[in-house]
Amino acid sequence: MSKRDDIKKIWIECFDDSRQYVDMYFDQIYRDEEALLLKDATDAPVSSMMLQRYAMSFHGQEPGVSYIAGAATRRSKRGQGFMTRLMLAALEKSAADGDILCTLIPANEALYFFYGRYGFSTVFYTKEQRFTAFHAFPVQGDYNPVDDSVSDEVWCAFDRFQHERKCYVLHSRRDFFNILSDLKADGGDFVVMACDDEDCGSRIVSMAWAVVRDDFLLVTDVMGETRDARAAALRQLRCLHGDKPVLLYGHPDDQTGGRLMPRGMGRLVNVGKALSIVAASNPDFSCRIKVADSLLPQYNSHTFIISGGECVIDDGYCGKLDFDVDVEVLADIMFSCERVGQVVGFPSVRPMISLMLD
Repeated sequence: MSKRDDIKKIWIECFDDSRQYVDMYFDQIYRDEEALLLKDATDAPVSSMMLQRYAMSFHGQEPGVSYIAGAATRRSKRGQGFMTRLMLAALEKSAADGDILCTLIPANEALYFFYGRYGFSTVFYTKEQRFTAFHAFPVQGDYNPVDDSVSDEVWCAFDRFQHERKCYVLHSRRDFFNILSDLKADGGDFVVMACDDEDCGSRIVSMAWAVVRDDFLLVTDVMGETRDARAAALRQLRCLHGDKPVLLYGHPDDQTGGRLMPRGMGRLVNVGKALSIVAASNPDFSCRIKVADSLLPQYNSHTFIISGGECVIDDGYCGKLDFDVDVEVLADIMFSCERVGQVVGFPSVRPMISLMLD
């Protein structure tokens, strides 16, 4: 069997996905070069995952990040250390590829503790907002739905919206259309809203993704130029599902209320590269940071000196340190909200992850 077939077999055994979804995933999304497969002593495939490549907007640059999907071990082989070996291989590969961060979305709450063993921190959050079935999402402007949701114009609008987010795991054009295929396989809805502009005619101003979950409508993301434009996309979803209460996974920095809830985890794999980006975008920031990393010491266990827009390694430094932390704590500081950053003296930024095929 091919590598693809081996991993597909493990996937079908371990995940409760429909055959339609599995076929779509392995026909459209799967890439051999992103797949990691582990075999036992008898050469039988036992554990696998996808280590997918993304970029992330981060302090004005777009460094590479990886995303772990479909991590699974066959039931008869669990508890024998195969997933640990695979996780360590994935982190090493992500670091060697030059990523700053390895990311994932745990399938359940217990897995947050499991991945914490490998240096992952809960850095991605969402602002959960709930609306009753009677909430109409009123708007002030005039908006109309766009019929062709897979046009080049829609992709360009999406790309514009995602780049307006300060720290966001970015999706390529291929990713964007895979997101729509994934949504279709789930029986979900994608709405796009436009308004008339005196200078350039009709202009796309917002979009939203949603899927029915039990007795409510889960809006996995909404993007748009303004709060009113985003409300227009939610109102359009209300027109399609008038009898459903709505749960919105909103931007973690949304100030309109809601509960801040864990959404995903990140693991720094190239501390020096991440700090160099922070230094370049904050030339007045000076800091001395000693970092410990038991799993990737060659990449991260160093003393980093930030000054004048640059970051250098100086393992012989014996002076006063501003931070002496392990890699998990550094991620918590680096990817916290700006208010926390101001308290601890670090230019922190809250990241967001959404629309992953999780």
